Amino acid sequence: MSSILVIDDDELFRTALAEALASQGFNVTQAADGDLGLKLFNAQPTDLVLTDIVMPNKEGIATVRELRRAHPGLGIIAMSGGAAANAPLYLDLANGLGADCTLQKPFPLTVLIEAVTAVLAKAGTVRPARTAKP
Repeated sequence: MSSILVIDDDELFRTALAEALASQGFNVTQAADGDLGLKLFNAQPTDLVLTDIVMPNKEGIATVRELRRAHPGLGIIAMSGGAAANAPLYLDLANGLGADCTLQKPFPLTVLIEAVTAVLAKAGTVRPARTAKP
């Protein structure tokens, strides 16, 4: 089963994403900001990182940059809805710094699952889920 680290400061949104991904058979770890996310990733690497951009402490742009530099083959998806007018700019920057895919919040869960599956396939880390639910 593929493992995913979800980094987002919005606890309700982060939990909803984690539950949706877990219901598809992914092993999910959660972090509230980039600092904690990097610590968790370094302690137990995952196959993919899904990170928000606008967060306190270490924001997503720095998180993407550090992860990409240290782990060139890691799947990274950046997402943002913060400062809605600026979200596309943040996502373009994340893409330029190494995110494999970007998602503007809000997005349907089907779009999330498609993006996760595509990025994992690109990275060659897709592992069939044992208990995936439709």
